[in-house]
Amino acid sequence: MLYQKSVKSFGAITLENGLKITDITKQPPHCVSSLPITTKDFTLLYNSDTSSIIEKLEKYGVCIVRNLIQEEKCDKIVEELDPYFFRDEAWNGSPFPKETTVVTRSILKSPTSADFILCNDLFVQLSSRFLSESNYFWTGNQIREGSSYIQLNSAITYKVGPNAKDQMYHREDMIHHNIHEENDTYKYGSETLLGLSIALTDTTKANGATRVIPGSHLWGPNRCPDNNEGNACYLELEKGDCAFILGSTYHAASSNMTSEDRITSFYFMTKSYLKQEENYFLDKNVSYFTKYSNIALRLLGLDLSEPFCGHMDYMNPILLFTAKSSFEESTPKFQNKNYTETIYPSFT
Repeated sequence: MLYQKSVKSFGAITLENGLKITDITKQPPHCVSSLPITTKDFTLLYNSDTSSIIEKLEKYGVCIVRNLIQEEKCDKIVEELDPYFFRDEAWNGSPFPKETTVVTRSILKSPTSADFILCNDLFVQLSSRFLSESNYFWTGNQIREGSSYIQLNSAITYKVGPNAKDQMYHREDMIHHNIHEENDTYKYGSETLLGLSIALTDTTKANGATRVIPGSHLWGPNRCPDNNEGNACYLELEKGDCAFILGSTYHAASSNMTSEDRITSFYFMTKSYLKQEENYFLDKNVSYFTKYSNIALRLLGLDLSEPFCGHMDYMNPILLFTAKSSFEESTPKFQNKNYTETIYPSFT
């Protein structure tokens, strides 16, 4: 048995017909504001005090910052990325609408983005605040301190074309199987991602600005975002503006009802220890790994962790080393879906 599935967080039960169901709460979540929330509540200028941005992230799970980078830098990034936009013909709503094209691993294709997005001082400071750790460990009869910093988790640029439909609400940290407890106030320690969404073109409600549910970073696992989106806000940004978003905050891209493309980059930082202890790949060519069996490749980390952690251009990297037919014969069947089973909600 290669793995064991756990549905404890949802308390799912299996019916006689094989369907899994779980109770999903209809109780209203903790309200982070007595008034209707608008983007003004979590919008600040780039020269704002960092502590003010941290307070917004703690309270709302999201913070818009105006004028993060200059417009000409945005244009330069788009120019560098433009030759690399692609889409998979299989995309038809999952993971993206067929009108969407992407540039994965954008950091490797745009030197300007490395200087002005990845290494942006504010992005680094905020990521370190929410993700860095320093802990103490016994080694023999001595206590030693060890610190773990931050690292880039993903850098993907999206060109959302006309007629693209709404994306489904999701938490970015589902890739880490991060199950959060319900809280009234933010508690440090469980966050594994902090994201920076940078508008490379103006983003509006009409052209598909990202929707977020402020305060949803405080929700537990049994709260469905589609039933609690009353406070959803559109992150309407001008070119060069950005939004910082916690990995635990529910968000989704929106429909583009205009005739123009919307281009936005999402960069997410994660904890530096979320990787293997040894690096098996840096000094090896791709051809080196073709001699290994499929199971060895999986155990080396060259397979997806569902739903899609470890992907390469939204493909399973193990297919670089083995034929898809061979992979399907020797391992659990590779699916185009991002998930292996469905649990049906029973609302209470």
